[in-house]
Amino acid sequence: MARQLPVRLIRTVATRRLGPHMARVTFGGPDLADLTLDGPDRQVKLLFPRPGQSEPVLPGASAGGDVMGWYSAFMELPEQARPWMRSYTLRAHDPAAGTVDIDFVLHGAAGGGSPDDGPATRWARTAAPGDVLGMFGPSEEYAAPLAIERAYGTGARILLAGDDTALPAIGTILEHLPRGTAASVFAEVAGADDELDLPRPEGAEVHWVHRGPRARPGSGTALLDAVRAADLGGGPLFAWLAGEAGTVRALRRHLVGDRGVDKRSIDFTGYWRQRLTQDDAPTEEDMAEAQERLALADPGGPAEAAPSPSPARAAFDDAYSSAAAPWETGRPQPAVVELEKEGRSRGTVLDVGCGTGENALHLAERGHDVVGVDFSPVALERARAGAAARGARVRFEQADALDLPADRAYDTVLDSALFHVFSAEERSRYTASLHRACRPGGRVHVLALSDEGPGFGPQVGAEAIREAFGAGWVLERLERTGYEGVTGPEGASERLGTLPAWIATARRV
Repeated sequence: MARQLPVRLIRTVATRRLGPHMARVTFGGPDLADLTLDGPDRQVKLLFPRPGQSEPVLPGASAGGDVMGWYSAFMELPEQARPWMRSYTLRAHDPAAGTVDIDFVLHGAAGGGSPDDGPATRWARTAAPGDVLGMFGPSEEYAAPLAIERAYGTGARILLAGDDTALPAIGTILEHLPRGTAASVFAEVAGADDELDLPRPEGAEVHWVHRGPRARPGSGTALLDAVRAADLGGGPLFAWLAGEAGTVRALRRHLVGDRGVDKRSIDFTGYWRQRLTQDDAPTEEDMAEAQERLALADPGGPAEAAPSPSPARAAFDDAYSSAAAPWETGRPQPAVVELEKEGRSRGTVLDVGCGTGENALHLAERGHDVVGVDFSPVALERARAGAAARGARVRFEQADALDLPADRAYDTVLDSALFHVFSAEERSRYTASLHRACRPGGRVHVLALSDEGPGFGPQVGAEAIREAFGAGWVLERLERTGYEGVTGPEGASERLGTLPAWIATARRV
């Protein structure tokens, strides 16, 4: 029988310490009866109850059976009641017993507590039989073949390197290594008491790296120094790297820059970040890492295959490349946020002229099925990197807004700061293009700079919007609002400000 909801409730069966800083929790429950686990390094999202809750508060059956509908309902939960969500690796699955094992790293002296503890670590310290969590995954949709699997049977050496948080995944990889595969493991832990009994298949060697009992994980260079000093042979090398994000980046730079390893031969994941949690926004380094991961996964994608840009597109590309686009603020437009809150962003959504994707990402994270299109491949690269860094399910595609593909009709079309850049003749072509992309009865929301503003950039009047949305449309709404952007005349210090704008809603007939 197909699962109706994307989240399982799992109940603690047993707990045990694997060392001073690692606890293993075994979970069971009827929701695990249909679980299948094929392959190593399988990730899940755990949902932890808030204080005073015996189990996490989750959306009910009315949220629907699809992931996006459930996630939208999940985000609608009040923040003080909404469970914390954290990523973990499934260490083991026992189908006969109907259980899974998940290992938790415990910080502080002898794992006894730390001011840096997050909700997951706090929960794991006191976990007892009967305690309940939510679990999303593992999902085949997000699983991808490991780059290191290409080394199997070739005689190439495999490097596995990570800190305490990577040990569960390293253990599963070692269990799945073909017999005789040459593998070197470098695992950083506090001290000898934290060394685990990892699988050691024929051909694999494990090297423990001790950072010292008083050193914070990821705060030094012990793991990097050990890998730098290692004799990894002179033949082909494949690598799997995980742990603190800064250390993973340093390891990858060493392998590529010093050892000449092909970037496509490296799996790399920053599981955690110093002084930041999974709830914090991605940093510029996180974005760059995600962007490169996407480029490696699709080296011949739209950005590389695009023809020579027109002067107009080149100007937009330059603005995005230099981070000089005054319409890019790093966050969704307040008017777009309000549209979603009011329930006006319904069904499938097309974000036309999506730029670097802040509006599309916001809508996707609120549970909507979103496609963002733009004619600037530079903007789209940044948008895809942002989606990867935030784990958002949104597609970004290259398209001309004046000639949108007609192979799919959307329930909602969003235009944030695109309409006003077109001439009167182009607006006619544009609304005809929107008409093809919008299903009958669907709605287009337009956020455009108003000619009542101070004069920065192109602007339009209310009459231009009325004329553009004439035949084939019913203009249901045309109101004054604000557009947040970088304001100030050329040469002035940049600052965020709100410019007068129009918000219009047109229904396709």
